[in-house]
Amino acid sequence: MNIQYSGAPLRLKKSTLGLALLAVTGAALLNACAESAEQVSVDTVQQVTKTVERYEVIQTLSAQGRTVLGGTQTGVVTVSTDGGSSWLRQRVSSTASFIDSAFCQDGSAAMLDVYNTVWTSSGDFKDWLPSKFDKPSSPVAIECHSSGLWVVGSGSNLINSTDQGKTWRVVSFDEDAQFTALTFTSDTHGIAFGEFGMLAFTNDGGQTWQRGEPIAGDFYTYDALFTDPSTGYATGLAGQVLKTSDGGVTWARLVNTTETPLYRLFMHAGAPHGAGANGTLARLEGDQWVRVAYDSPVLSFLGAAVSGSQSIVVGGPGGLLRTVQSSNLSQADPS
Repeated sequence: MNIQYSGAPLRLKKSTLGLALLAVTGAALLNACAESAEQVSVDTVQQVTKTVERYEVIQTLSAQGRTVLGGTQTGVVTVSTDGGSSWLRQRVSSTASFIDSAFCQDGSAAMLDVYNTVWTSSGDFKDWLPSKFDKPSSPVAIECHSSGLWVVGSGSNLINSTDQGKTWRVVSFDEDAQFTALTFTSDTHGIAFGEFGMLAFTNDGGQTWQRGEPIAGDFYTYDALFTDPSTGYATGLAGQVLKTSDGGVTWARLVNTTETPLYRLFMHAGAPHGAGANGTLARLEGDQWVRVAYDSPVLSFLGAAVSGSQSIVVGGPGGLLRTVQSSNLSQADPS
């Protein structure tokens, strides 16, 4: 099964390590009903409608302007530089598994490989250079900020590189817990989220980090999204969604009427949206998260999403990469 791309996504990414495990179940479900896939060369191939294969799992999407990057569980990067009209498929590594990605202010991009590697491209998105690191031993998320590249993960470790991954500085709280998400709300302010409600804050662009008061209830963060330096949202286990109005110091629970976990949060059409389990798309209406209906709903989880001016591009197991229109219409797999 090959997927047709369309639309002009603009920006988003985020991953969690747990999605790699969920992908096994999700891929099996979609593969059971998929038609046999056309064989595609492992070399870079220019394609318009045939891009990813059914055994691939789209684990991360990110975009900047009309350039969109997707990363798969099998080390493939898909690139569109024209908002989705045409795509380039490249197997960067036969051993990589991309779980997160980020664009930087200078137009370069970085892909986080679960095997302790960051792959960077200067902007042509054809040459990807690997950079290994020791800590965290299990990376989870990557962010690009004016202070450089940041990776968070196990051992309560945050690492930072100001030279595109050539060298890394380690910030560790020496606890047996992993950071699962990282967001910068300004040039100076950033928040790292972790297991057991763990929070860490920086007010100087990452030069120093301090532990904050944990989120109550041993909250496990999947993703976080801030609409301004004060207002933010965090998603967690069992469909929990929290809101902060003071930059992450305190959090209150919101109603999630979908009752499903949301693995990705992103802005679309001026409102916070989420993508998650059972093919769920959701948006914030008032102080409630409600389901967004779309044609031929996906049966498995949505592990990645980006927003465009008129569409949402979602990704997941079975080579799924699909454009859902804002008008609740979608352009789906033509096969």
